[in-house]
Amino acid sequence: MTTLQARPDDLARGIAFAVASMFQFAVMDAISRVLTRDMGLSIAQILWVRFLIFFLFALAIVGPRRFVPSFRSAVPRIQLLRAVALIFEIGIFILAFRYLPIGDVHAVAAAAPLIVLVLSAIMLNERVTLAIWFAVVVGMIGVIIVVRPGMRDFSWFHAIPVIGAVSWGFYQTLVRMVGRRDSADTTLVYTVVIGLALTTCVGPFFWNAPSLAGWGLLLLSGLLGAGAHLALIKAYEACSAPRLQPYGYTLVLWAILVGFVGLGEFPDAWTIAGAAIIVGAGVFALLRERALVARATPATPPEPV
Repeated sequence: MTTLQARPDDLARGIAFAVASMFQFAVMDAISRVLTRDMGLSIAQILWVRFLIFFLFALAIVGPRRFVPSFRSAVPRIQLLRAVALIFEIGIFILAFRYLPIGDVHAVAAAAPLIVLVLSAIMLNERVTLAIWFAVVVGMIGVIIVVRPGMRDFSWFHAIPVIGAVSWGFYQTLVRMVGRRDSADTTLVYTVVIGLALTTCVGPFFWNAPSLAGWGLLLLSGLLGAGAHLALIKAYEACSAPRLQPYGYTLVLWAILVGFVGLGEFPDAWTIAGAAIIVGAGVFALLRERALVARATPATPPEPV
C-alpha cells in the first residue's frame, strides 16, 4: 500500500515570511509610538481599531461558513483567558512604546521565549533541562543589563517592558496549552471575537478624535498587524514552527533599525549588549529544547509500499 508523504519543509520560504512578519510588527510598533506619544491617541482606541481590522482579516481567512462553528472549543475558559491575556499584553507594550524607544522595549521583550520555557515547566509539566535553566538565568541577566535599575535615572516606565515580556510569555504558554485541544482556526476566532468584544466596550469611552494623518497611521497600524499575522501563517505553512523560532529574534534587529531610520532613536551600548545576551540565551535554549524533543520522539519506521 502506498502512503502519502508529508510535504517537506521549504525553509527559505518560511524564513522569508517569518522575517517579513517581524518587520511589519516593528513598523507597527513604531507607529504605535507616534500615535500615543506624538498624537495623543489612547491605547484603548488603538486596540479597538486594530482588533476590528484583525476581525475582518480572520473572517476572510477562516471563511464565513466555518467562522461560527470554529468558535466551539474543548477548553473555552482557557481560550477566554488567553484572549484577555493577549489584549493586556498588547496594551502593555503600546504603553511602553509611549515612554521608551521601540529598540529598548524589544530588547527586553526578547526574553519572552525564555519565560515560556519556565512557565511551560510550571503550567504544562514540560521537561526543562539544566542547560535550559542556565540559559534562562543568563537571559534574565541580559534583561537586568538592559533595564539597569540603580545605574540610571530609573522611572516606573522602565519596568513596563518587563511586565510586557512576562505577559507575552504567559500568553504564548496558553497558546501551547489550547493548541493541544483546539484547532488553529478556533484559537484565531476566539482571539478576534473576544478581542473585538472587549475593546468595543472600552474604546468609545477613550476616543480622541485623530487628525487625517492620525487616521491614516491608525488604519495602517491595523493593516500591518493583520499582514504580520498573515505572513506568520504563511511561514508556518511553509516550514515547521521549531525550525522558524530562532528567526523571531529578528524583531529586535528590525525594531532597532526602524527606530533609528523612522524615529531617530538608537539604543545605547548597554542595551545592545543586554539584547545580545538575551537573544543568544534564547536561541541556545530553543535549540536545546528542539534537541530534547527530537530525542524524545521515537523514530518512525519506514512505511510499507
